[in-house]
Amino acid sequence: MSKPFFSRICQMTHLIALAVWLGSVAMSGVVAAIVFPLMRKLEPTLGAYPNYEGDHALLAAGRVASKVFFTVDAIQFVCASVALGTLAMLIAMGYSLNTMARVMRVLVLCMTLALLSYHLFFFMPGLTQTLNGYWDFAAAGNTAQADVFKDRFLESHSMASNLLGGLALMVLINLALAAWTLTATPKAGEK
Repeated sequence: MSKPFFSRICQMTHLIALAVWLGSVAMSGVVAAIVFPLMRKLEPTLGAYPNYEGDHALLAAGRVASKVFFTVDAIQFVCASVALGTLAMLIAMGYSLNTMARVMRVLVLCMTLALLSYHLFFFMPGLTQTLNGYWDFAAAGNTAQADVFKDRFLESHSMASNLLGGLALMVLINLALAAWTLTATPKAGEK
């Protein structure tokens, strides 16, 4: 396989990883925007939580949304790994960082990976523990204790939304920079 062909494959794989990453984060917000109002409208009573006297609509929507967000986090991790790996391979093959856009491409990806790392490894474990406490106490019929965990979760919700919004914006910038530097015509002698 020739170096230019392998470089093209790396570029395209990089772009696809960023596009899938962006799409997954954006769709998670769309799913939440659909599921929570729908559950409110349906007014469910959940058989798995027969003695919980709190809001079953929020509980049901939260269970669905948490599965979606967990899946999206797994997709983000894979896409981020692919994006980093393909960009590292490109640089190892001689992709020169001789323009501001190309330098920004690397810096923005590093910043995005830092934000994703904070989201996955620092923020989400605590949020998941809070959700599990909410669900466990709700399943046990301890409404008062379940609502304590629910309130803790709701206090963290805006931060979670801001993190996902920030990630979506950063990935969009990465995608734009990757596309720009892919299509930018190098000057004579540049790679």
